Amino acid sequence: MELTFPAILIRVSAMFLIALALVRILGKPSIGELSTMDFVVITILGDPFDSVIYGEVPFLQGAVYFITITLIHLLVRYLSARNTLIFRLTNSPPRILIQKGAVLSKGLQVERMRMETVEADMRLKGEDQLEEVKEATLETNGKLSVVKDTPSKPVQKKDLKLLG
Repeated sequence: MELTFPAILIRVSAMFLIALALVRILGKPSIGELSTMDFVVITILGDPFDSVIYGEVPFLQGAVYFITITLIHLLVRYLSARNTLIFRLTNSPPRILIQKGAVLSKGLQVERMRMETVEADMRLKGEDQLEEVKEATLETNGKLSVVKDTPSKPVQKKDLKLLG
């Protein structure tokens, strides 16, 4: 079916509004920190988008498709927030990559990561000394969290009171 320019413009505008509404319904966790499940949902939603815009799929059918995927995603997120088994099935567990300044090569292998990537993430967090890291963990959202060893923390006000 050949669509006119105004028809495509209307379809794009409507699909944009539907996508915006669905993203708002999904909430901030889906936007700020993309999980594996969020990535899958975005991939699924992105594939038929142009089919709806160019009229290969009826508009109502496309809207039902997007709403259904969004509702399934919300249901799985709701259930995973309340059930540990479902959470573990839909999210990868946190993995310790550095412990007491030592690199855990098994953790890097399991996550299929190179140490250069971990070092880059550490530098972005202001940590460049491996021996000062108590623990570095690849979290469920794919971001690296770094806990510095206690003796290497900067001087605090309370520390100055100890001297006086």
